[in-house]
Amino acid sequence: MEPALGDGNPVPQGPSFSWAWMIAFLSKRLLLAIPTLLVASFLIFSLVHIAPGDPIQVMLGDFQDPELIARLRHEMGLDLPLFQQYLHWLGNIVRGDLGISITVQRGASVTDLILQRFAVTVELALLSLTIALLIAIPTGIVSALRQNKLSDHISRIIALLGVSIPNFFLGILLILFVGVYLRKPWGAGGYVPLSRGLLKNLAHMFLPAVALGTAYAAIIMRMMRSAMLDTMSRDFVRTARAMGIAPGDIVRRDIVKNALIPVVTVIGNSIGYLLGGSIVTETVFRLPGVGNLVIMGVFRRDFPVIQAVVLIIVVVRIVINLVVDLTYGFLDPRIRYGGER
Repeated sequence: MEPALGDGNPVPQGPSFSWAWMIAFLSKRLLLAIPTLLVASFLIFSLVHIAPGDPIQVMLGDFQDPELIARLRHEMGLDLPLFQQYLHWLGNIVRGDLGISITVQRGASVTDLILQRFAVTVELALLSLTIALLIAIPTGIVSALRQNKLSDHISRIIALLGVSIPNFFLGILLILFVGVYLRKPWGAGGYVPLSRGLLKNLAHMFLPAVALGTAYAAIIMRMMRSAMLDTMSRDFVRTARAMGIAPGDIVRRDIVKNALIPVVTVIGNSIGYLLGGSIVTETVFRLPGVGNLVIMGVFRRDFPVIQAVVLIIVVVRIVINLVVDLTYGFLDPRIRYGGER
């Protein structure tokens, strides 16, 4: 049977990969990313600087000598007009310099601070996404195949609870149950680097990954179920059944593949949300990640730290959207044949 898409139209047959299409696609997307990053950088810089609080006053604490404050602001360039400060920061960003920390770790390179913590955040995001997918994809498939049965109702109730419970609240409940009630040392938070053992590292990362991944598992599961039901009602599925093709083959080769096309968008967005959601989760579980660094930067009014981390999150989101669009090209050959839509 000729494979078909979720809209009922057969997928055009042809080569599964096209270097020319990919190069043209990447070129257009990268050109569009430049103005996006410029606008994002301006908004990030503006919002950070118009927020209340002065990093110099936070740094000096109770010792508020006006002359010392003025001298430090001049040394750090904080007395310049905001637009001039923005151009100076943007020029440093283009050269790969994210700035110097003012209060979090005075004099330290922001790049070094982020690199020291980035691995923790990436590990947390990947583990959370893995847990979300392991729960969501099979559950969404089973729920759709057993529509309006008991298992479907249970799955939808669990999904509703997963969306409704904030990840920080679920994290606190997990710490109370595992760390306090069960008295497991890895249940109270904290971080063990991989150098001290893979199992110890995964044990301490498991609860944060569950707390962060549960909500996204619920979102992906609901989308998977909805896409499956929509695909199952298409003409090509009814035709395949009339031809006597085994139900398992129909589900595996036609229904699931076509249902994954809208789910890919949700998964891609989930990765970006996981990086943002890690800010709260890392704080609850005392993980030394980038999210925890942002919280420290906000409390201590460290402008370079906040600006750099938020800008990196924007860049990651742009890259993720690019990967999602490329994945569309592989799942839906019509995009390669007909160009971008």
